[in-house]
Amino acid sequence: MLVRPVREVNESGFKVSLPQSSSFRLADLAPYQQLSGRCLKEMDIGWHDGTTGYLVLLELKGSDVWNAFDSNAAAAHDHLVANLKGKATDVLLILASVWSQTDFGAQLSPLLPAIARTFPGMSKLKLIFLVDTPPTRLPLLGPVKDELNRVLAGRAGLYGIRRVTIIDFDKAKAIGLPVKRA
Repeated sequence: MLVRPVREVNESGFKVSLPQSSSFRLADLAPYQQLSGRCLKEMDIGWHDGTTGYLVLLELKGSDVWNAFDSNAAAAHDHLVANLKGKATDVLLILASVWSQTDFGAQLSPLLPAIARTFPGMSKLKLIFLVDTPPTRLPLLGPVKDELNRVLAGRAGLYGIRRVTIIDFDKAKAIGLPVKRA
């Protein structure tokens, strides 16, 4: 029996397991680490979905993000949207540097799966934010999703991304994301 190496990521109370050959974690790569302290964010894991042809980038957020909503819902909403917007924007910039072969991109490219080294094509890139959301907080998730899509519409449109996905754990399982509770 052939055993394929697996990449496991444990973040924010979630565990993601994917084949190493088709996945990557920017935070683990030396070129990114050299820039990470300079206000450049990443998303927790990326992979090529061979079934759909999508290059998927996934960010995992724990339920603690909802705590600030108790003291100041408007400020917490704005902070969460800004944080997710920054991550989406930065990861698109990082990938664009790989696809256009800037000096940084040329360093990062050989460390990524071959399928991620070139632009996957319009509408073949997915950005997913999995936010651990207790049932009592589900009504707060929709407005965050709507606002994030509004502020990212131009950036996402450059890559053919119609909408950024923000989901809770139940929805993640329902759509078949490779995620479990840690």
